[in-house]
Amino acid sequence: MNQPDNNRPGRNKNSKQAWMIGISAVLGIGVISFCLLFFLWLRPKYFKPLSEPLDSTHESTMDKTADPSPVDLPHETDLPVPVCGDTAELTVLIVGADYRGANYLYGLADVIRIVHVDFTVPHINVAALPRALLIPEPAPRLDVTPPILINQAYLYGTEGMGHYSGPGYGAGALAETLEANFDLQIDNYLVLDFRAFVNFIDNLGGIQVDLPLRIEDGPNINFPAGVQVINGEEALQIARHRKDISDNARIDNQTIIIQGILEKLLDPATILRLPQLVSDLSHTIMTDATPQQIQNAICLLGKIGSEDVRFFNPSEDLISDERVFIPTMNKEMNVFVWDQDLAVWLTDSLTYIPDDQASEHE
Repeated sequence: MNQPDNNRPGRNKNSKQAWMIGISAVLGIGVISFCLLFFLWLRPKYFKPLSEPLDSTHESTMDKTADPSPVDLPHETDLPVPVCGDTAELTVLIVGADYRGANYLYGLADVIRIVHVDFTVPHINVAALPRALLIPEPAPRLDVTPPILINQAYLYGTEGMGHYSGPGYGAGALAETLEANFDLQIDNYLVLDFRAFVNFIDNLGGIQVDLPLRIEDGPNINFPAGVQVINGEEALQIARHRKDISDNARIDNQTIIIQGILEKLLDPATILRLPQLVSDLSHTIMTDATPQQIQNAICLLGKIGSEDVRFFNPSEDLISDERVFIPTMNKEMNVFVWDQDLAVWLTDSLTYIPDDQASEHE
């Protein structure tokens, strides 16, 4: 009786074809499943703000609710093209909140910076506003009796205080206050409390700063003048130091720390670690940026140098000291008063482009 020959060439060929068809089917199902997962779940999350977004009361550089697909620029024009992503520019409100609790329920805006990012030059401008700046008209949806200090605009908007009826809690209230008083449109916000600030610098491995003057405040705070490496808690001590110095000097110290952070972020080794750093710290910060915008920011860091970032602090001729009664505190306080010149300065600072870069994009 003849036995079947399992070694026949035809049978081997058919067996291999069956395996190939099976593998192709599995791969095809896998690709289709990944595509469905990406478009139905992952892709919307890629464009979804991490926290509650601000109102789009103006024509924004990016629609935070829609899928920001690439924009077809007219071929007839010479519009500059962003070096990262599809957004030409963004104005971001950065707040250092005076709070160590959980969930950002309270806190004053201890540090206020307005950052304008031009993705086409590329270039970044950072403007500081003092926390004791007098605000005659708070945000329309901020239920407080004016005048207030600008750091209180954030405080009374926090979830714990509950005086703001718009989105974004404290950041939203402060952004709307800036719009009402300075005609400044904020696209996104980033808020760090003390805990997030310390953890961020520690995760960077510390930063290097160059202090122009010695900082001494009690037995536990003593920093010599000159170049030194500091950790997160030490950076916080320097940023909050206010003994025997003016508010402008305090802002200058904070700018030195921000410059130290920037130098560390521009290090190629740090840029490679940034996606993991952002992931590790995302639960400790508040921002309405999307994962796509964060990716664009990381991309931009690889294309600029420290000379492409400029810092602006208001000079003493733009603000002046006065004693003013603040209803929310029920007492007179030392505040900074200002006029329209400060608003002009803020706009000019944020839109400033060096002559050599401006000529390249005319």
